[in-house]
Amino acid sequence: MGDLEKNKDKSIPLGQRLLDSPFLLLFAGLGVMFVFYTIWGLYEVLSLPKGTLP
Repeated sequence: MGDLEKNKDKSIPLGQRLLDSPFLLLFAGLGVMFVFYTIWGLYEVLSLPKGTLP
């Protein structure tokens, strides 16, 4: 029975095993959005022109 389970796990591709994990997808989605918005925000702040004081 042990060999059967090993062969069964081996036949499933790595990508499918990763995408079948809902928590991994949740953390990956949150991580991508966090990084994307952080980089976008830093770019916006750094690209603002210097303000002139009255």
